[in-house]
Amino acid sequence: MGISPLYSIHQYSEEIYKVVAFKGVRDPENPRVRDKEHEQHYDAKLNEAFCRAKSLVLQYALCNPWDFFFTGTLDRTKFNRYDLDEYQQKLSQFIRDKRKAYGTQVQYLLIPEHHEDGAWHVHGLLSGLPDGVLRRFRRPEPWKLVNSNYMNWPDYQQKFGFCSLGPVKHPVATSFYITKYVSKELSLRGKDVGKHLYFHSRPLKKAEHASNVYFYNPGLDAVCVHDHDFCKTGMVQDASWMFPYQWDGVEAINETPQDPPKPLEPETDFRPSEIDPFFEQMRLGGFG
Repeated sequence: MGISPLYSIHQYSEEIYKVVAFKGVRDPENPRVRDKEHEQHYDAKLNEAFCRAKSLVLQYALCNPWDFFFTGTLDRTKFNRYDLDEYQQKLSQFIRDKRKAYGTQVQYLLIPEHHEDGAWHVHGLLSGLPDGVLRRFRRPEPWKLVNSNYMNWPDYQQKFGFCSLGPVKHPVATSFYITKYVSKELSLRGKDVGKHLYFHSRPLKKAEHASNVYFYNPGLDAVCVHDHDFCKTGMVQDASWMFPYQWDGVEAINETPQDPPKPLEPETDFRPSEIDPFFEQMRLGGFG
């Protein structure tokens, strides 16, 4: 039987890591096999899809550079605002066309959300848009946008509907903020379990496995503050030391680092209204 690690460490960026502390005894040579007679319950599938979507959205958000927080609506005179499948297909083609036209690698990470009437709009992150394709808002557009740093993307507005882009000033806080839009209600779309919880361009980076740790480490244990069924997890930010184990995890390089890992805490003064102009308006019916 192989030796299982006590911790698994994943790197999101040069400064951000995720630590997973496993519970109990794990045997990698004998993984648990699902019994077909006891298939996973539908509710459990929904919960699994929801959790996986939130995890991947956070990875895509933290592991890639983003320029703008984006909010996009669908104009009822141009699209069926209730058809998310059509919107996703048209948007993907639109981005491909703009990459060619702009000569840049436009990237996006978007999460759909319902208006109160059931129509769709999206929130998310964008990068790669040249300065020349954006413009400031002007009257008769909403005063909150005219008197702010938000930008309009006329190409999107002409194709789909009203939109706004706010500069990303707090990348970590913004990344955690957008995961709040990943909603369990999106996973209740009948046969589309887990479908459309989010959509994104390719290629985007994800977290990379950095190391396994086979020895008990109180510093790593202390940052694992989120308790799950089979493990505990925690995020680490601005660690001035590399995690003190070689890749094979057998030989300890430094059992007691001078600078312990620092838990990841998004900025406490972060205000969603700084990046999301429809943070309140959307709940009042939107601009579709």
